[in-house]
Amino acid sequence: MTQTMKRVKYFIKDAEDKPGALAQFATTLKNAGVNLKGLWAFGMGGGKAQIICVPEDGVKFKNAAQAAGMQVREATCFFLAGEDRAGVLCEMLDKVSAAKINLHAVDAISTGNTYGAYVWAEDKDVEAVGKVLGV
Repeated sequence: MTQTMKRVKYFIKDAEDKPGALAQFATTLKNAGVNLKGLWAFGMGGGKAQIICVPEDGVKFKNAAQAAGMQVREATCFFLAGEDRAGVLCEMLDKVSAAKINLHAVDAISTGNTYGAYVWAEDKDVEAVGKVLGV
């Protein structure tokens, strides 16, 4: 299995930290036919939350968000996938570390023999991470 490494667009929506906020967001996208490749939600304290998603089709997502009156911000992260094995992320992490770049977040999961990971850097470091990863 080959390793996939690419830049992807993600979107951030500020939300209230209350029951149903994520369900409403997801239902709005489902009703517009928007498929998500990744979805995260975090309570930020003070009754605030943040919803982060990677849509399959960024244009379709933006159109659905605009039609629903959602305010979203767009940014870039990196997606990695391939055959799962011990230390599969170490090569990428070592390259980023050697370049003295501090990552903002990494979210990785494996199912069966395959892993997938999203890697976030601060906006000021996105181009540097892309150069290190060759994407």
